[in-house]
Amino acid sequence: MEPNNCEKNYKIDEKSLLEEIILTIREYFSCTIVQNGRNALLSFENGQRFRLSAEEMQ
Repeated sequence: MEPNNCEKNYKIDEKSLLEEIILTIREYFSCTIVQNGRNALLSFENGQRFRLSAEEMQ
């Protein structure tokens, strides 16, 4: 029996990947997150802000 390599063929787009990353961040940090397409702005209670972006590299 050959191993199933389905997970190696799975493709995800930038927006979906960013959504998964945001879900994980929300589990560990208390912050406000505003998502706009492939970008997200994270604002923390101490005033820190971060911009995350996802872009597929060819």
